[in-house]
Amino acid sequence: MNQNTIREKKNRAAGYLFPAVLFFYAVFLIFPGAASAGDRQASSIPKAAEESVQITESQTEPDADHPVSVTKTTFSVAGLDRTYRLLLVSDLHIIVPGDPQVDPESADVADSRLNQMFRTPSGESSFQLWQTLPSQLDGMKADMILFAGDMVDFATKASTDSLRAGFDSLKTSWMYVRGDHDYAAWYSKTYETQKDAILLQRHTAPRKKVMRQKIGKLTIIGWDNNTAQMTKKGLRDLKKYLQEAKDEKSPVLFLCHVPLKGTVTDKLEQESLQRNGRALLWGDGDCYYHPDDTTKQALELILAKDSPVALEASGHLHFSYNGPLTETSAIITAGPAFQNRVDELVLVPGNSQ
Repeated sequence: MNQNTIREKKNRAAGYLFPAVLFFYAVFLIFPGAASAGDRQASSIPKAAEESVQITESQTEPDADHPVSVTKTTFSVAGLDRTYRLLLVSDLHIIVPGDPQVDPESADVADSRLNQMFRTPSGESSFQLWQTLPSQLDGMKADMILFAGDMVDFATKASTDSLRAGFDSLKTSWMYVRGDHDYAAWYSKTYETQKDAILLQRHTAPRKKVMRQKIGKLTIIGWDNNTAQMTKKGLRDLKKYLQEAKDEKSPVLFLCHVPLKGTVTDKLEQESLQRNGRALLWGDGDCYYHPDDTTKQALELILAKDSPVALEASGHLHFSYNGPLTETSAIITAGPAFQNRVDELVLVPGNSQ
C-alpha cells in the first residue's frame, strides 16, 4: 500500500473522530403521572409533547453481582399491550490487541485507540469487556437487545470475528444496525476500502438497509449505517413497515446509529455542538448530516405528526440524552458501551391520544 493511500485512509479516519466523553449526562423530564425522586422539570417543551411522552430515569452503578453500569429509563407509550424491556448498547469500539491485519504504519494509532480511548473506568479494553458483556446482557432477561452501531472500531477479520462470537452466544433476541466504524477500513492492510469492509461485515449479522422485527405489539425498525444516505429500496421498505405499523396500531421503536434532529427542541443539537464541536445529527441547519431527497423523505415519514414512531434509540454521540423528539415521540441516545454502560429501556402502556 503506497504512502498516498495510507495518508488518505488516516485523513478519512480523522474526520470521524470526536472526543470520548468521560462523564454522565442525562435529561430528566417530569410529565403528568411520571414523578420520581431527583427528577427535574424540562423547559420550553410544547404542552402536546408533555402530554404524549413520559420519562423517568435511574442509574445502577456496577458492583460484584452486576459489573455493568445500567441506566434505566421508563417511557410511557400509547398503544402497548404490556410492559416491554429492551437493552440499548452502542459504541463499544472493539479493537483486538495485536490484530495482524492492522497496517504497520497505522499500528501506533490503533494501539493508542485501544489503550487510551476505549477503556472502561476500571481499565478493561472494549475487547476484554465484550468477552463477558453478552452473558451479562442475557442475565438481564430483556425482551430484546438493540445494538446501535460502532460495535467495532474498524473492520478486520479479527474484530468482526470477535463481535460475531459474542452475538452467537446470545440467547436473547437482538438487532444490530451498524455505524460508520463498523464499515471502516481505516487502519487495515487487508481490507483497504469500505466495500471490502462491507463484505467482511456480512458474517456478523443480516445486512439490510431498513430491517424490521416484531415483539408482541411492539415493532422495531432499524436503519443500517445511517451515516450514509437512505437508499431508494430502504425508503420503500420504510414506507411499507410504517404503514403496516399504523394499520396494526403497533407503536414503533426506531433504531439507528446517528440521532435525528427533533421538531420540538434543539437541546440535543446544542449539546452535541458543545461536547463534540459539531451537531452530529441528521437534519437541516447546523446538523453535520444533511439529507438528500431520499433521506429527507425518510426523515419526514419518521417525524410526521401521524407517524407510529414512539421512540427513537441511537448512539454515536458518546453521551447520554433523552427527551422529546416530536410532539408524540421521544429520543434516547445511549451512553457509550466502551465506558461499561448499557441503557435499559422500559416501555409501559400509556393512554391513547
